[in-house]
Amino acid sequence: MQTPSTRAIISALYVFLLEADERLIELRIKSTQGSSLGPVIAHLFGGGLIFESLLKYVYPTKDNGDPIKTLGQVFQTTTFRSDFGSGIQTSSDSLQEILDSITDNSHITAFSTASRLRNTTGHNLIWDNIFHSTTNYEILLNQSLNALLFLIEKKFTR
Repeated sequence: MQTPSTRAIISALYVFLLEADERLIELRIKSTQGSSLGPVIAHLFGGGLIFESLLKYVYPTKDNGDPIKTLGQVFQTTTFRSDFGSGIQTSSDSLQEILDSITDNSHITAFSTASRLRNTTGHNLIWDNIFHSTTNYEILLNQSLNALLFLIEKKFTR
């Protein structure tokens, strides 16, 4: 809480956590004709943006000393690879593709899910509606939270 940048990330994380229940309620009471996915998409994007911001805080520069500008650049740094390894996916063609790629609760899966959600939902509010029940949203939300918690545990609690 010492700097504005860490305060911004921490307060965004609090809001992200608090809004999760509201997004679940919205999905439960949506019309049988469907409803806007905008709030759900924006929420998942927010989680990915918090993940990206925290990564850029921890890994601010490329190996050559230039500032990190994109999420994918973080995963290419020697320091990140030393801490977490490689194999993080950062793009997807659909929400269903992201959901289908979740095969376990490893940090690689969580990082890939959060990164793919950030990059996919950050470019469009119109996506495939995979939220016929709250389960799919909860899976994506939990993976985003896992990514944040894996990163926090490794970089801030050891």
